[in-house]
Amino acid sequence: MKGKKQIIAIGGGGFTHSEDRDLDQFFLDQINKKKSSIGFLPTASNDDYKKTELFYKRFKNINLKVSHFDLTSNVKGFENWISNLDAVYVGGGNTKFMLDLWKKNNLIQIFKEVYNSGVILSGVSAGAACWFDYFLTDSFGPGLKPLSGIGLISGSFTPHYSNTKRADKYRQNIKNKSLPNGIAIDDGVAVLFIDGKPTEVYSSRKSHNAYFINQTKQINLKEYIKINNE
Repeated sequence: MKGKKQIIAIGGGGFTHSEDRDLDQFFLDQINKKKSSIGFLPTASNDDYKKTELFYKRFKNINLKVSHFDLTSNVKGFENWISNLDAVYVGGGNTKFMLDLWKKNNLIQIFKEVYNSGVILSGVSAGAACWFDYFLTDSFGPGLKPLSGIGLISGSFTPHYSNTKRADKYRQNIKNKSLPNGIAIDDGVAVLFIDGKPTEVYSSRKSHNAYFINQTKQINLKEYIKINNE
């Protein structure tokens, strides 16, 4: 919806998993138009055509105009492409590789401009982490390390919080101040941010949730949203 700055962050799963079809509908519901134009960016997977094919298969609909952009091949025309979308969906993969490519080609400012103009930014895993100030990533190889994002949402983030090792590492990084307080999202869960603030949590998997994490505690994000809206 034009006028609102919206981001949809998905912790893992999504359109590549049949059990998460409800998440795809949640994404489409936020666009709030009878005929919508959505675009896919598979940059983090090095423009893996298999993921692109899955995206088209999942979102092929008479009321949807679906397209994609392979930034590893060419960036010419990207600004015009993304500016004419209602929403862009960034796929998962190597977050560092993706951000390095975006920075090298001076694309970060374009994302910020379309975000401010009302294009919905969304994504799963790497495609969710990139929007935050900082996040936890395995992009460097074995192990998990902090990395900085493009800063549209303040604080830190981790996807795949339903993974016990990742959850422990994320809490540890916040406790020792390697990362600021932040939001953790399980696989199969989406969080809608409006103007940089979490406003809604949607889960397609039983017992999977999202959380606000600080140095001393973990709060269910639905409760956190409720408390901060009172």
